[in-house]
Amino acid sequence: MGNTTITERGVKIDTSKLTPVVTVELFGHVTLVEGYALTNFSGCHALIALRDQPGKTVAVLTTQHVLQTLLETALSTGNLIAFWGQKLTNPPTPRGGTWSVDVYNTDGVILYSMK
Repeated sequence: MGNTTITERGVKIDTSKLTPVVTVELFGHVTLVEGYALTNFSGCHALIALRDQPGKTVAVLTTQHVLQTLLETALSTGNLIAFWGQKLTNPPTPRGGTWSVDVYNTDGVILYSMK
């Protein structure tokens, strides 16, 4: 039947049905960065054209200024990046609407040199 856990509010959860959070590392080039300073979200999203999946673009969300700076630098230089992230099943839309690409929460960005 699975493992049942009862939360502090008395809700029963079958923990065997939970899926673990999977972190992936993807490589690509930044094609857009949009920053937000809204009541409900302060940070940015960037669109990444994936290197290893030509024709596929994904979005990354971050609230960390240092990661936003790396993404902006990658946009201005055209240099390759790698990012670590978790695909979001119900990503926030800071200005409303819906996403037409997969969206990842990122906690790390590597900016490569062209040299």
